[in-house]
Amino acid sequence: MCKIKNLIWVMSKLQVAVDRYPIWDDVIQIDTWKGAYGKIGICSNWTICDAKTSEILLTASCIWLMMNEETRRLSKFPDEVRSELDKHLTNVTLPVVARKWSPRDEMSIVDHVRNGIMPRWSDLDMNQHVNNVKYIGWILESVPHSIVENYELASLTLEYHQECKMESVVQSHTYVMVSNNGKIGDYDLVDCKHALQLETGGSEIMRGWSIWRPKQYGNRLGLE
Repeated sequence: MCKIKNLIWVMSKLQVAVDRYPIWDDVIQIDTWKGAYGKIGICSNWTICDAKTSEILLTASCIWLMMNEETRRLSKFPDEVRSELDKHLTNVTLPVVARKWSPRDEMSIVDHVRNGIMPRWSDLDMNQHVNNVKYIGWILESVPHSIVENYELASLTLEYHQECKMESVVQSHTYVMVSNNGKIGDYDLVDCKHALQLETGGSEIMRGWSIWRPKQYGNRLGLE
């Protein structure tokens, strides 16, 4: 956290893509680096690969923006912050894809809702709002069991829109792309759209998208 001129870092977007989950006895290697993202942000990047074969298992990136803690407005980097960051930033960043759904998509979704989600003290970070990692668990609260039991998460994109505090009560929405009269079939991939909203007022805290693929139990256990 940066306390220069009341500035703090806030996560704006997170994107994860999983090609293959590690299995028993895998040795993995994690590489991470940071790149510039405009004048008010940086992009953190990660790759996880098999240390023996160099096969890439997972890629991830997130965008961090600088915000004034008092005004809650985004801010440009002060010169002293920029000069320090420039020593560590590279010109290579993983692409962060912006996803949008068309009005036609909205006609082909079914809404699954989980009400009454309330933060705990352990969910808060040092800025006294909910840690961004907790949102992933809240999203999964509204994903249908038929998806969680039969599919595995292949990719996830999250956009953070506003802070969530201790007194907030949250609704988790998962909108599943469906066909066959609203039933989830045996698809190779399942697309979901997610939203976390405040129960009072309905303002959106976070928006997300996920893609799920069928579980391969044998492969995940390292079996033939």
